[in-house]
Amino acid sequence: MNCIITNASVADLEEIYLLFEEAISFQKRNHYVGWHSYDKEFIQTDIQNKGLFKVMSGGRITGIFSVCFSDSFIWRDMETGEALYLHRVVVNQQARVEKLFGNVLNWAIKVAHEKQLKYIRIDTWAENEKIIAYYKSYGFLFVENYTTANSSELPAQHRNLDVALLQLTLEGAAEEVPSRHQGLPVVKELEKVNIKQELATITNYWNQKVIGEANGQLVKLAKGLGEINWHKHDDQDELFLLQTGHLTIQLRNQHIELYVGDMFIVPKGTEHCPVSHGDSEFLIMGLNITSNEAGGRPGNDPYLIEAG
Repeated sequence: MNCIITNASVADLEEIYLLFEEAISFQKRNHYVGWHSYDKEFIQTDIQNKGLFKVMSGGRITGIFSVCFSDSFIWRDMETGEALYLHRVVVNQQARVEKLFGNVLNWAIKVAHEKQLKYIRIDTWAENEKIIAYYKSYGFLFVENYTTANSSELPAQHRNLDVALLQLTLEGAAEEVPSRHQGLPVVKELEKVNIKQELATITNYWNQKVIGEANGQLVKLAKGLGEINWHKHDDQDELFLLQTGHLTIQLRNQHIELYVGDMFIVPKGTEHCPVSHGDSEFLIMGLNITSNEAGGRPGNDPYLIEAG
């Protein structure tokens, strides 16, 4: 399954909080060393600073992680401005994607190469031997154990914590992750997508399937039939490009008729109500998935995510 990695937004917060809560519950049920809490304010700051990323697979968030390029609080005098740091990697327990970390690492390696950095660094619980071995299987080497400070500069769950520091050196290696992980689905910019074939995989009306990302905008496909609820998106414009059929974008003061090849952009904050006259197929662009109940789907029709 192909993955799309893009910045998380404020609109994702509810889902991000749920991911942390499910991860904590999962760790407790399995008696793993892990988080006991998480810092919502720190997550919000991470989003504002464009440091929190989401992994999208099949139209839903399957993981999140944070990135920074300086971490002197944990790495101290080893911090020389030559590393990309991965923090707080969380996997959606309801939609676990095999080797999701491989996709994140490939993305991080690409970014590090673009910025001419030498290392990918990560820290994890010093007592969790299983996860340390997991990161080592991707080529990370153990550096040392360290007890973090009780500092407000760190998330609450990272204070006074015994952590293992691990590092992957990029010099002379890695276009991709180590050989035993070759063949994993990775984020590819130079990959052709056939819109007709992708539309054929969608079986539920008014659900959105992500097929690409450009400049922070998700490129999505959907099918329509009938009318959905009046709604608006306060965080984003929404572009419609009709592929087949006849679609009416109802606005409060006018109706926009779309036929094959027509495009219309609904400005953010504008109430609208799409109506599909028979089956229609269309491309949408926007910051996030909008085909949920808040985004217009009828309340008695549950939001079903398409498999990518």
